[in-house]
Amino acid sequence: MHNIPSLASSQSSIAGVTSETIGKETEALLKWKSNLNKESHFILSSWNESSLCSWLGIACDLSGSIVSLNLSSSTIRGTLHHLNFSQLPSLITLKLSNNSLYGNIPPSIGNLSKLTYLDLSQNHLSGHIPAQLASLELLQVLDISHNSFTGPVPSHIGSLNNLSDLYLSDNKLSGFIPKAIVILKSLNYLYLMNNLITGPIPSSTGNMNSLWKIWLFRNQLVGPIPKDLGMLGSLSQLDLSSNNLNGFIPTTLGNLIGGMRSLIHFQLLYTDSTGPISSSIGNLSNLNVLYLYQNKWSGPIPIELGMLKSISDLRRFRNSLSGSIPSIVCNLSTLNSLILFENELSGSILKEIGKLGLLTDLILFENNLEGDVPIEISNLTSLTHLEVSNNKLVGRLPPGLCNGQALVWLTASDNHFTWAIPSSLKNL
Repeated sequence: MHNIPSLASSQSSIAGVTSETIGKETEALLKWKSNLNKESHFILSSWNESSLCSWLGIACDLSGSIVSLNLSSSTIRGTLHHLNFSQLPSLITLKLSNNSLYGNIPPSIGNLSKLTYLDLSQNHLSGHIPAQLASLELLQVLDISHNSFTGPVPSHIGSLNNLSDLYLSDNKLSGFIPKAIVILKSLNYLYLMNNLITGPIPSSTGNMNSLWKIWLFRNQLVGPIPKDLGMLGSLSQLDLSSNNLNGFIPTTLGNLIGGMRSLIHFQLLYTDSTGPISSSIGNLSNLNVLYLYQNKWSGPIPIELGMLKSISDLRRFRNSLSGSIPSIVCNLSTLNSLILFENELSGSILKEIGKLGLLTDLILFENNLEGDVPIEISNLTSLTHLEVSNNKLVGRLPPGLCNGQALVWLTASDNHFTWAIPSSLKNL
C-alpha cells in the first residue's frame, strides 16, 4: 500500500523546488551582470542580494519566479554569453532591445521553453540565427531586427507554429526566403526588408491567410510577383520595392473574389516590373497609398484608378506611362499627393484638378503636357508643391496661384509660357 503524501508535505516540496529555482535565477542574472561593462553595473544597481522581484526590469509570478526580463533602452553593454538561460525556466518575455549588446545569440536560448516574446532588436548582435530557436514552440513574437546577423533565414523558423510577428529586417541576411516559412499560418507581420535576400518570393505565400503586412523591400529578390498573393484577403500593407522583380503586376492583386480587399498600402518601386498597370487595381477599394514609381511600366493610366475612393497618396513617376491623365482621377476627393513626373503623359492638365481640395503636392514635370495651366489650380488652397517644368505648356500661370499662401515650391521652366509673374507670388 502506497503512502499518500500529506498536503503540508506537498506544499513544502513545492516551496523547496521554487526556492531552489529562484536561487538559480538570482545566480544567473548576477553572473550576467558581473560580465557587463561598468556603466551597466551602475544601471543595474538594484540587482543585488535583495528580492529579485524588486530588481529593475524584472517581473515575477505569484511564486516569485521570473516571468519577464525587460531592459529595453537601458544602455547596457555586453554579450549574452554569460547569461545561463537554462536557469530561467519560467521566463515568458525577454526584451533587451535598443542596447549595446554584441556577439552572437548563444544556443542555450533554446532552453527557454515557455518564452512567447523575444525582442533583441536594435543592438550589435552578429553571427547566424541559431537553430535552437526552433525549440521555442510557444514563441509568438520574434524580433531580432536592426542587428548584423548574417547567413540564411533559417528554415527551422517554419516549426514555430504560434509565431504571429517575425521581424528580421535590417540585418545582413542572405540566401533564399525558405519555403518552410509559408507553414506559419498564424503569422501577421513578415518583415524581411533591408537585407541581402535573393531568389524568388515563395509561390505558396498566398496560403498565409493571417498576414497583415509583408515588407520585403531593399533586398535582391528576383522573378515575378506570385499570383497567389491575391489570395491574402487580410493583407493591409505590401512593399516589394527595390528588388530585381520583373514581369507584370498580377491581376489577382485586385481580384474581388478572395482578393486583397483589406490592402491599404502598396509599394512597388525600383524594380524591373514591366507592362501596363492592370485595371484590376481599381478593385482595391480601401487603398490609401499607392507607390509604383521607377519601374518599367508603360501604357495609359487605367481609368479604374477613379474607383480608389480612399486614396490619399498616388505616385507613379519615372516610368513610361503614356496617354492623358484620366479625368476620373479628379473625383478622388481624399487625394493629397498626385505625383506623375518623368513619364510620357500627354494632353492637358485637367481643370477638374481644382476640385481636389486636399491636394498638397502636384508634381507633373518632364512629360509632354500641353495647353494652359488651368485657372482652377488657384482653388487648391492647401497646395504646397507645384512642379510643371519640362512640358509643352503655354499661356500664363494663373494669377491667383498663391492665394492660399501655402505654396512653398514652384517650378515651371522649360515650357512655352508668356511670362508674367503672378501677382499672388508676392504672398509667398
